[in-house]
Amino acid sequence: MDRLKIIAKSAYSNFETVLNSYECARICIDENIKGCFIECGVAAGTQIGAMMYAARQKKQEREFYLYDSFCGIPMAGPNDTQQPGIGDIRHDVNVPERTLLKSSGITVHGEDGVKNNLINWGLTLAGTCFVKGWFQDTVPKNNHGPIAILRLDGDLYASTKICLEHLYKKVVPGGFIIIDDYGLAGCKKAVDEFMGTGQFKYNVVKNTQKVIWWRV
Repeated sequence: MDRLKIIAKSAYSNFETVLNSYECARICIDENIKGCFIECGVAAGTQIGAMMYAARQKKQEREFYLYDSFCGIPMAGPNDTQQPGIGDIRHDVNVPERTLLKSSGITVHGEDGVKNNLINWGLTLAGTCFVKGWFQDTVPKNNHGPIAILRLDGDLYASTKICLEHLYKKVVPGGFIIIDDYGLAGCKKAVDEFMGTGQFKYNVVKNTQKVIWWRV
């Protein structure tokens, strides 16, 4: 647990969110739920690092996919009500989507920095795949197999929706979905549209502004 607390120091959220990622990974390992562990929106690498730590503890080989622009959160779109980390939206959202795919300057962590964090936490990079680029460009081209954990931390409507549309169907029975940003209106709208408002049951990670998770 001391190692997990060290990893959690780089989190943008609280320790409970890191513990949740770790515990979901441990359950997959203990119950032999097959599949890779994926996070879309890795920031400093804390949450995927917690999953990796769980696997390393059990000396279990897993594949880890880290999807991120590695240059920050993109610009909010017409289905968002705020620019994450900034507040009020001050740009024109009614433009072609490609125009919004540029860094807002928030949560910028380069690929090398994330790799260094993982190594400094005592984690090897074996089995890790860094998928760099905007989700709209990378996620539809995914070529990995079944997913045991799909953790989405894309903040925005479009970032969340594209991941659900292309990756949810690969999550195996008993696997976990974790949505970090259900407290943000854009993300919530994307999840509710995809899952059906009021038609799915989820759990809320304690002491958070609605980080949610459920099992498939």
